[in-house]
Amino acid sequence: MDKDQLIEAVLASGVVLPAPGPGFLRLQAAAASEDAGPRELAAAVSQDPAITGALLRVANSPVFRPRAAPRSALEAITMLGRTRTLATAASTALRSHCSGLDADVIEAVWSASARAAELTYAACRQTSAKALADLAYLAALMQDAGIAVLLRRSPELAAALKGQGHTLEAGIRALDALSGADHAAAGALVARNWKLPQDVAEAIRAHHDPRQAARLSETPRFLAILLATGRRLRDGVSPDWIDWTELAESELGLDEASLAELEEA
Repeated sequence: MDKDQLIEAVLASGVVLPAPGPGFLRLQAAAASEDAGPRELAAAVSQDPAITGALLRVANSPVFRPRAAPRSALEAITMLGRTRTLATAASTALRSHCSGLDADVIEAVWSASARAAELTYAACRQTSAKALADLAYLAALMQDAGIAVLLRRSPELAAALKGQGHTLEAGIRALDALSGADHAAAGALVARNWKLPQDVAEAIRAHHDPRQAARLSETPRFLAILLATGRRLRDGVSPDWIDWTELAESELGLDEASLAELEEA
């Protein structure tokens, strides 16, 4: 990543990377300890109502099928586990940097990312790489973090994303073209700056570039393919998906028949 020309171009373009908030930093610090359990993680977010609320919403979502609805941060974290808890907190912390931007566009971006994360998680669980499901959820939830970076620099470009609902890919390509930057490179910078796992940062960097993804080591390569699969399940067959089909089938066995089964499920 250090010699990536697009990342260097994003840095040179004058964008300001958002800083993680105190709630996320406390949670990240607690999670860094192998001895920390759900109780310690819950204590770390106890003073952050936005993260607490987000954890409860995610833990109660249908994709995780909780036996009993979690009613506290501790119960939510116990159900979600460390990585999905960090994913939810990171996404919530990043969203707090979007005040002043077009509210409808930001809601659409975050809703689309949340849906992609759920579908990416479900798809991963059906592959030989199911051990990566939590990491795939984190990468999917943060894959479009670069959009927030680009819109913070040029808020007027939000118009490129208006009225597209969950299917944002055409608007995202237009945003990159109009901004003269690259949201995938910007998103990788956010992931690196926020000390998310290196595999996640690499997958985010390649999440629209199957040729680059094919050159990655196994874990980030699988993650990048799974991100594309989550978008395929969210958006249907799109120009974004076509170039991923061979990789998805050869690496993870995700052919059209298995994707159709996932869609029905």
